[in-house]
Amino acid sequence: MKRYAIPLLLALGLASGSALAHGEAPQAAHGGLVQEAQELWLELVVKDADVTVYVLDEMRKPVPASQISGTATVLVGGKSYKVDLSPAGTNSVQGKLPVAATSQVVATVSLKVGGRAASARFTKKA
Repeated sequence: MKRYAIPLLLALGLASGSALAHGEAPQAAHGGLVQEAQELWLELVVKDADVTVYVLDEMRKPVPASQISGTATVLVGGKSYKVDLSPAGTNSVQGKLPVAATSQVVATVSLKVGGRAASARFTKKA
């Protein structure tokens, strides 16, 4: 029995450590959709024609907007629109759709954050 105790304790310790690294998603501080993306947290807010992505690091600290660039591909009314995102606030990037979005949101966000790639898919049913 003792021979199995140490490996079991090590396995449980490693499993709980990796679970704590990511944890539950933070609350959507801006009323958007939150997804994890390569050890970052992204919040997507689509309102009318505005597309905004807020970025937090793995410790839930804001990532400076100057370190963020990328695109969002948003599906509106069956058509796909690619939106270039540029720094807009403290920890956000923003772009504009050519049309106003509906209450149903399907989007893919691809970012470069501090030189590393991060992407996430967002879906919200009407």
